[in-house]
Amino acid sequence: MRALSPFGTEAPIANPPEEAAGNPYGYGAEIWRLFRETPSAGRFPDGAPDVISAEAGTPAARSVLRLALQLDGDRVAEARFLAYGCPTTIAVGAYVAGWAQGKSMADLTGLKAPALRAALEIPEDRAHCALLGEDALRAVFARHKEEMA
Repeated sequence: MRALSPFGTEAPIANPPEEAAGNPYGYGAEIWRLFRETPSAGRFPDGAPDVISAEAGTPAARSVLRLALQLDGDRVAEARFLAYGCPTTIAVGAYVAGWAQGKSMADLTGLKAPALRAALEIPEDRAHCALLGEDALRAVFARHKEEMA
């Protein structure tokens, strides 16, 4: 068909299939990278010491984000996440887990939804995913306070 085109065989294809298949819905580059690579995804082995976890969910979107933090004193030595939701939800989980590593427990309250939206370039129609990340951090911080009481 390209040979019959008035542009000849050298005309570029507007949307090559291999590009469209990689990110068919046009997610932002960082969201798509974190979704595809899912750094820090998973859970700690049963009985791992000094692990606290909590989750947050959005009933309307049916998304759930669970964060698990392994502490070394008051610092996050390692963080893991499990997520059920859209690629943006999964990317938020990966970002939050990576961001939390090395932070003190008090620092965890510093990451807010607007900063998450800016860092991942989350569009307005997916703002609830950033709120989910903030809620998960708040939940794990609250769980830590309960365990310390």
